[in-house]
Amino acid sequence: MAEDQHPQPQHSPAPQATPASNQNLIIGIVMGAAVLLLLLLVITQQFGGVGSTEDRDLAASKATAEKMRKENDSMRISQGLASSQSADAIAMKIKQDVDALNGLLISQQASLARLNDSEATVRTLNFQNADLQKRLVQAEGAAARVPGLDAEIARLRADSKMSAERLANSVDPSTVDALRRQLDDARAEANRLALELTNLKNNTAGMVDRNQLAVLQAQITPLETMNRELRAELQRLRAEADRSKLFVTRDNLAPAAQKLFGELVRLEGNSPAALKRAYERIGQNLNARVVESATFKTGSAALAIDHEDHIKTISSQADGNAFFLVVGYASKGGTSKSNRELSAKRSTTVASVVNSLKKAGQGVQAVYLGETNRFGSNAAPNQVSEIWEIRP
Repeated sequence: MAEDQHPQPQHSPAPQATPASNQNLIIGIVMGAAVLLLLLLVITQQFGGVGSTEDRDLAASKATAEKMRKENDSMRISQGLASSQSADAIAMKIKQDVDALNGLLISQQASLARLNDSEATVRTLNFQNADLQKRLVQAEGAAARVPGLDAEIARLRADSKMSAERLANSVDPSTVDALRRQLDDARAEANRLALELTNLKNNTAGMVDRNQLAVLQAQITPLETMNRELRAELQRLRAEADRSKLFVTRDNLAPAAQKLFGELVRLEGNSPAALKRAYERIGQNLNARVVESATFKTGSAALAIDHEDHIKTISSQADGNAFFLVVGYASKGGTSKSNRELSAKRSTTVASVVNSLKKAGQGVQAVYLGETNRFGSNAAPNQVSEIWEIRP
């Protein structure tokens, strides 16, 4: 029984699961799943919300861009341009418009030249007709004298048949010679007048009679009106084309013109006598003078034809390197803004005419001084553009 003296080790029995422990485990699993589901829901809502906002912003941007594209296409179509046209196509259309405008100017100039030729022809016809009428009256008077001359010739011929003796006894030989000379002169004058009368009748047969002249004069009146309208339109188009290069601000004036313009600015409010003295001082100090004061109708910037003719004479007589400064004014009727714009248009129109008539080496610029009363208390004297010639 020796083995019995060493006792065997004793093992503890395995723990048994109870209903309480199983319930706790299930609750823990459920709570973990709930927490996990809640976390997943929060994450989904957070990232899902951002994405929706971005989608909404993107959609709004796309809608705005589409709206702007449609508006741009609409504007391009209203301007006569297809939405697919490029900048080169637009530039080409603008060039075509400019070429069309130049063609219109050339056509109007040709029409103006034809009208001037017509006016010259009618004036020539008027002069010729007046001269022919005068000569016809003279010829008719001479023709009226012909019968008397014929009678005088017959009488002289009858007298010449007198016998030499009787003639010698009754008339002095010197008297006979004088009568013969008078007879020869009378015959020559009668023949000359008869020939001239025949020529005048032949010439007047092909000339314009009074009725035809009246018809021509009636046709001239609308042509003259059209001529004035065409020249005014040509002035306006030429002034618009020249405005960018002729109309300047004070800072862009030529140096000599800057000094002159500075003097003119300070003359507002001077009396006529003071203004005259100031102009004389400017002439001495700056070698400048007013060569033309172009007048305008109220509210108009159209230059009268006689001013154009005078400007042509001025530029042709001026020094080849002379500089012309055109200063525009307006009367004080209306607003200051409208008067500034009107005086600018007036100076630009005059400068454009000067530019078209001046010599190659001469210069011209246009500025404005707006509304004024320096030239008189009434409106008319202040509706002018002065052309100043600055001599080198």
